[in-house]
Amino acid sequence: MTRIARQPRPPVPAHLAPLIGSWELWLTAAGKAPKTRTVYLDAVRWLAGSLPAGVDWPDACTDLDHVRRFLAELTEAGYSVSYRNNIGRSLQQWFAWLAAEEDLTSPFDGRRLKVPPPPKLGTVKRPVLTTEQLAALIHHAERERGFTGRRDAAILRLYASTGCRLAELVVDLDVLDLRGRELTVVGKGSKIRTVRFDASTALALDRYLRERARHPHGARLTALWLGVHRATAMTSWGLANVIERRGEALGMTINPHLFRHTFAHRWLDAGGAEGDLMELMGWDSPQMLRHYGASARGARARRAYDRINPLGGI
Repeated sequence: MTRIARQPRPPVPAHLAPLIGSWELWLTAAGKAPKTRTVYLDAVRWLAGSLPAGVDWPDACTDLDHVRRFLAELTEAGYSVSYRNNIGRSLQQWFAWLAAEEDLTSPFDGRRLKVPPPPKLGTVKRPVLTTEQLAALIHHAERERGFTGRRDAAILRLYASTGCRLAELVVDLDVLDLRGRELTVVGKGSKIRTVRFDASTALALDRYLRERARHPHGARLTALWLGVHRATAMTSWGLANVIERRGEALGMTINPHLFRHTFAHRWLDAGGAEGDLMELMGWDSPQMLRHYGASARGARARRAYDRINPLGGI
């Protein structure tokens, strides 16, 4: 599970920055989600900082080699196909806006610059965490006393037991029902749903909440997850850092999204209903079910073989 570390972004040249600022205003006015805006803007700023000195945006639109070279550098750096396609799609959105705003032609128009399409859903079997890896991560945090250990253990257990997106766990205290073992989250498209967690997660959350009550800023902050000392709530990036740091301490390279794939795998592998999984994961499309369920499909088929037995006792 090799993961390329996020590279430092080169600074954006002053002459390229104003239009990026204008696009940021447009994305906000268009109602794009904060995470979408972050991804789009990171890609275009990265490109801007990678352009040769003196190149302006009209030059980047007309000289296709500038964008081709940037995408080729991502390949050489070892970034995955899916990541490179995310960057490509972000740049397509940028150049489409720029072309319309400045009466230019986007380098992505027609077939002049083709970004390889992402893998078809369901064709790639995503890695999942083993039971031993999950236990090691959680127990590593639980062995620590104090605020950090109990907070991290609660984060890991809640993430693993709900199948939520990481950003969905950035919530306030009032949406947590500890006794009912339920959490209300806001998913993609601002859709609200309620997810369930197990009794062990409830205990971990209860231990953390007792420590949180002693936090110097806990009484006046409404966020569930707090930093160790600062008077700020944790972001999804902070939650991801907890997971990655715990993995590194055990010699594991952990992509936080593995937890979501692992939840889907374990649910289907245990015979859980696909419709229930779609509800819990916040999916509208069965394509996502096929995408996330690929890892468990072979194991389910082999168990079904033993149950059905095509020879029928002959």
